[in-house]
Amino acid sequence: MTQEPMLLALWCVPRSRSTAFERAMFERGDLLVLHEPFSRVCDFGEADVAGRRCTTQEEVMAALTDIASREPVFFKDTTDFAFDAVTPDAAFLRRCRHAAMVRNPADTVRSHLRMQADATSAAMGFGHLWDIVSAVTGAGLPMHLVDGDRVVGDPGTEMRRYCAAMDLTFLPESLSFRKEPPKSWGTTGSWHAGASDSSALGAPPRAPGKLPDDLERTALAHEQDQISPYTRILEALGGENRSTRAETPAFPSQPIG
Repeated sequence: MTQEPMLLALWCVPRSRSTAFERAMFERGDLLVLHEPFSRVCDFGEADVAGRRCTTQEEVMAALTDIASREPVFFKDTTDFAFDAVTPDAAFLRRCRHAAMVRNPADTVRSHLRMQADATSAAMGFGHLWDIVSAVTGAGLPMHLVDGDRVVGDPGTEMRRYCAAMDLTFLPESLSFRKEPPKSWGTTGSWHAGASDSSALGAPPRAPGKLPDDLERTALAHEQDQISPYTRILEALGGENRSTRAETPAFPSQPIG
């Protein structure tokens, strides 16, 4: 029996450096890389999934499954929104090879609020990501953890671990960005400026400025809300439960959001 091509799902909290990780997958050249199809349906009402117009999460799942019957597919999506049609769909969950990507809540929240000052606590995404992690692991399926902080510290090791978990060949050349960023980033380009400008996965981020006092108060409240689901994700996927407030390195180059 011939094995079906891969359908690789990377579920991520926003601002976890997932787009830079996606760009490294795009550099490989051996996968069809699709950018946030579920989020686009939730946010804009429709998504272009390799030329197919999808207006519901169900249509996105059907399109991904069909395309992946013929060629290997990688998609990443951020959990600003609840993917409530995905979590109960056992057939779709079984079809995918899953990974979750996080970054410490302190930096994730502040990075998000710099982009969208009125973002809700739920939009920080840890609770919605936990829903997916819970559904995948509850179905007895394996799920790999990618850590956005470790991507900056040691991108080669983090990518090598991911490839091993997904049964992919590790291609060290994919860590250097030579291709132009995917055109699908265009409509939300401001969110991906760092990943677009970077020359490599793991390029050290620029030290962010301090938030205004009122926004810092919002950040502290949002951060506290994320700690519980963040901890549950780490525990479920065997992650190291580090401090939720990481030191921000003071590097001068561009961020890789």
